[in-house]
Amino acid sequence: MLNYIPSWIISVIIVVIFGILFYQIYFNVIYFYSHDKSQVTIVDKVGSIFPYGLPLFEGLQNFGQQILPDYPFSLMALYKKTLMPLVVFYVTHPALAFIVFFVLYYLFVRTKSPIPNRPFIRFNVLQSILLFLINSLLGATFRALPIEFRVSIYGLMLCNTLFWFVLSTILYSFIKALQGKYAKIPVISQAVRIQIDNQ
Repeated sequence: MLNYIPSWIISVIIVVIFGILFYQIYFNVIYFYSHDKSQVTIVDKVGSIFPYGLPLFEGLQNFGQQILPDYPFSLMALYKKTLMPLVVFYVTHPALAFIVFFVLYYLFVRTKSPIPNRPFIRFNVLQSILLFLINSLLGATFRALPIEFRVSIYGLMLCNTLFWFVLSTILYSFIKALQGKYAKIPVISQAVRIQIDNQ
């Protein structure tokens, strides 16, 4: 029976289930901790790290798959056991990224969001969306380059640089979110601040 259900419908169902669970947990726990919007709660910290999975999987899809096989075997074995199954699921369900993107936008970015305004989580969601868009643009630009350049030493160096840029910005944002602090990525964090201030 499941073989006849299109993969995009399964993606929508998964996103809706996780969205409902997060929505319920957020509402039930957030008011337990604090009514002060400026205070960063444990729920804000945990809720702020999940959106960074979207740009992480996009970066791994665009750049990681090409360069990670050249890394030491132990690193590749760790990647295969941890992130690779998730990246394969992400790649095989391309509609999932856009569904998650629009769900995040609807729940956290819009001014008339159904979720109460929490500045910390809103900042991190906006930043993860911006990182996702930058990763998508960088990936599309890299794939548009001639195949001769992409497989050359210079193409691999460029791919390696883009991969580490993506990984380091996401890891930095992830750590700052866990610490309950605002990340300060040049240009990107400033653009998020301007967007939040303008709403």
